[in-house]
Amino acid sequence: MGERLTRLRGSAALGVAVVVQRLRDTAPRRIVYSVLGVALAVGLFVLVAGVSIGLATESAAVGSNADYWIVPESESSATLPVSVGGPQLGGVHDVAAQLGARGDVRYASPVAVTLAELSRGNTTEYVLVFGVVAHPELTAGGLSAAPLTPGDPHYANGTYGGPKTNEMVISSGTAQLLETSADETVLFGAPDGPGREPRRMTVINVSAGSTPGFDSVPVALVHLSELQAIMGDTDRDSADQMIVAADSTAVRDDLETIYERTEVVTRSSTAGVGSDADLALAVGGAGLVVSLVVGSLFVATTIGLEIRRDRRLWVTLSALGFSAHSRVLVIISQTGVITLAGGVIGIGIGRVAIAVTNAGIGRYMDEATVAVFRLDVALAALAVSAGIAVLTGPYLLWLTSRGTAKADLTA
Repeated sequence: MGERLTRLRGSAALGVAVVVQRLRDTAPRRIVYSVLGVALAVGLFVLVAGVSIGLATESAAVGSNADYWIVPESESSATLPVSVGGPQLGGVHDVAAQLGARGDVRYASPVAVTLAELSRGNTTEYVLVFGVVAHPELTAGGLSAAPLTPGDPHYANGTYGGPKTNEMVISSGTAQLLETSADETVLFGAPDGPGREPRRMTVINVSAGSTPGFDSVPVALVHLSELQAIMGDTDRDSADQMIVAADSTAVRDDLETIYERTEVVTRSSTAGVGSDADLALAVGGAGLVVSLVVGSLFVATTIGLEIRRDRRLWVTLSALGFSAHSRVLVIISQTGVITLAGGVIGIGIGRVAIAVTNAGIGRYMDEATVAVFRLDVALAALAVSAGIAVLTGPYLLWLTSRGTAKADLTA
């Protein structure tokens, strides 16, 4: 056993020595090209994997970070984030309070969505306004509700006699349209009708948005009761949907019994709205295959040329008693050193590529993060480099066995 282990170590050390000798003396360019070929292939894999993870982990429903949505049966997951003018839920404040009192629910908030007229000076624009019961963790319409006063003070247990905050969070897209900024006032126009009154709202925050793509969309976020008062909807206490963030899946059964003719939609069932998990998997798989193929071709070509050039070495090793298994180990150690070096460099290249991609897209398309870099991506990249070594090993070993000893020694 000890003798066999010594032979294995010797064969591996010989493979490393051959690579070092070629790098220093006989074929430095080919070794460098092999390493760079693997590095580029691995870098491509890191970038594509980063994009895939970015797609897969993007917020499941556009503009919201909830786990469950209670929506009328006529609503679909495709229209869920911006449902306007459809069937509504009633008595939403009381339902939200009951759900929020549960130990396994972090927060629950009704969401009303309406297309409203906002004005500042001589500028008037239509903006998508979301009304919510504010919670620090809540996101709706791509905007965080954290800047709003927690809860919904004006509702006051259904009297709508509580203090009016007149607070509004707007997206940067809305700010650009109205040419406004934080601490300035905008006029929230109300449609004609009894009990409907326009109101001056104070912009307390201009947000870049927590959801990629919502930054340039004209969106605003206000307290639900104040939106209901402006729109003349205080008698029904209605909203378009109820969003719930829960720590347990057991809450779903109870959510399904709250309203009749409603549907409970989960984050996974709305994944196609913000990102396509199947697309992410396909992109990642394609990146893996391309990386393996490109890296293997580089290594097989450059190292294969060296093997053909140095046929006498392999014939000599055979004559000295190196078995086929030992020669395989020499080959694997050579390709392993090259692919490992290429893999490490490729991880660095991929990380830089991810940063450049995010910076470029964030500058021109308002997308904050398209690709992400994680430790598991780096480990997978090293596995790809090892896979390249494994895939090229049989071909390189076949090259060492071609021809005859006499022909190789007299060549």
